Amino acid sequence: MVKNLISTSIATLALAWAASAAAVPVATVGSVDNLLGSGYLANSSGASEQAFVNSVLGAGYLLTGRYSSAAGDWETVAGETGGYAFYFGDGTCDSGACSTSPEYFLIKLGTGGSPRGTDNYYLFENVGSTDWAHVLLSQFPDVSNMNIGRVSHVSVGAGDGGNTVPEPATLALLGAAVAGLGFASRRRGR
Repeated sequence: MVKNLISTSIATLALAWAASAAAVPVATVGSVDNLLGSGYLANSSGASEQAFVNSVLGAGYLLTGRYSSAAGDWETVAGETGGYAFYFGDGTCDSGACSTSPEYFLIKLGTGGSPRGTDNYYLFENVGSTDWAHVLLSQFPDVSNMNIGRVSHVSVGAGDGGNTVPEPATLALLGAAVAGLGFASRRRGR
């Protein structure tokens, strides 16, 4: 009996060590990404997803691609309960042009026992290492039976999230207009 107990203990320790060795370090994935908003969409079309993103960020961010997601695509994060990370560089781009370092990303959850109307879309700002999505299961609070296998896909895009930065040519044109007004008013003063 003691021999069985020792064997079981050693096997348990070996499994725990193997699981922690396979976890990706926080230093690699960066801090947990910010959840900006969530919502329920009855339709998972690209247009519905884009409309949801626009409702949170404004019209400056365009979804351009979609990564399929399986539980095996997500890695546990060392030292975090319910922490998972997805490396965009290893993801399978199902459609469109998938950024491997997106500023924002949209997670779509599949069905799995949650009541109808439960949020199924979650928009995150990628604040850590931008080539990783880093989330906590606790960021999906009202979802029944939440596990990382519920993630259906991750949509990514390009843009500035509504923060428009003027083009250099626009600034040069504005500068020329101000200079022209200055010369005109100086000439009128003579």
